[in-house]
Amino acid sequence: MRSGTQLTRLLRLVPFLSTRPGVEVSSVAKAFGVTEAQIIRDLEVLQFCGLPGGYVDDLFDVDLESVRDEGRIDFRNAEVLSRPLRLRPEEAASLLAALRLVVDLAGDSDAASSAYAKLSAAVGSGNERLKVSVVPSDPGHRAALTEAMSGSVVVRLTYHRPGTDGESNADVEPVRLRLVDGYSYLDAWSRPRQAWRSYRLDRITAVTPLEETFTTRGDPPTGWFDDVAEQLTITVRREAGWVAEYYPTTHVEAEGGNLSVTFPVASREWTVALLLRLGDAVVAVSDPEVAEAARARADEALFNYQPAVE
Repeated sequence: MRSGTQLTRLLRLVPFLSTRPGVEVSSVAKAFGVTEAQIIRDLEVLQFCGLPGGYVDDLFDVDLESVRDEGRIDFRNAEVLSRPLRLRPEEAASLLAALRLVVDLAGDSDAASSAYAKLSAAVGSGNERLKVSVVPSDPGHRAALTEAMSGSVVVRLTYHRPGTDGESNADVEPVRLRLVDGYSYLDAWSRPRQAWRSYRLDRITAVTPLEETFTTRGDPPTGWFDDVAEQLTITVRREAGWVAEYYPTTHVEAEGGNLSVTFPVASREWTVALLLRLGDAVVAVSDPEVAEAARARADEALFNYQPAVE
């Protein structure tokens, strides 16, 4: 069971149980589309949830003995959720920023626009200083991908290759749209590569749904390298521009006839291996120690290929 799915269900369970004292476990399981065993596991989690502080009176009260012996749920001490909670300024700002993104990205979302307007009015002055910057992408492409994801339909992407004037095609199984540092990405299973790949939406030039569906392969890696703090910038010749598409990047910029690419660094070994693979297509490296390590590794490999002298 994915934690995100369970969290969503837990948030719905609290008001559901609060208004249905003594409800049967079987009825709750049917309403939420899960097994009775899963509902019991959810209740075991809920007994440790509640208000900040963690004292007995702060937590939800779940009678697990009644649940297991009688099959009924007695859920108490959730009255605090019966009245609206006041948002702290930072919480309101976070919600406004998220809603602003939904409005900008979805475009025609009346619900998001209405919620943003109501929350802005409730917050009052000051929210006009909130700025959210998103690199635009084709709304038609986003709509086509959203529809394909909802129906598990394979799509053919046509996209611009960084550092070149050409385009590439790939048949992919789209599973998730996400926003990272102002850029929208599609996470999809690449059939040509037989691996998870991320595609920047502003580089996609066409989305063609195919007459084929797919079975989900589970979740792609969460935010590839998102938690990695170290960054490396390399400058490569344009013929090596594929590297900006093949690996996760945080910044790509054309510099004359070359391409400057910034990567999150998973490990020193990974970085050295990447430089060796690129070879003489590398023009510059931001970290001299990494460049020297790659140079030493290359010299060692060349030395091992030299014939023995008798």
